[in-house]
Amino acid sequence: MKKLSFLLLLISATSLFSADSNSIKHFGFSGIFGYAGETIIHDYESISQTEKVLYGTAIGSIPGLAKELTDKKFDNEDMAFNVLGALTGSLLSNYLNNNVFVTMEHNSKKKSNKLLVSMKF
Repeated sequence: MKKLSFLLLLISATSLFSADSNSIKHFGFSGIFGYAGETIIHDYESISQTEKVLYGTAIGSIPGLAKELTDKKFDNEDMAFNVLGALTGSLLSNYLNNNVFVTMEHNSKKKSNKLLVSMKF
């Protein structure tokens, strides 16, 4: 899974170099929605990690699809960047949700808060 994730991120990064600013916007916004979609379903233990990434990608692609359907002409290139952005966001979300842990502690006697961030390598 890690090799596949790295390969997909590499492909998406190289494709952005040849894109116009409109395609980069599609990629960016879909990436945000893909990240959010995977984060929402990440805690469901009944589905595998791969399914979580795929569902996050599908959720992240929906706003881009809705935009393309409302345009005068459906643009396949923009839709490809929507899906690629959603996939990248979903992969990033899955990686961070599995490896970064944030906890907060409150000590009322000392009147202090402690924020702990740890990362699994």
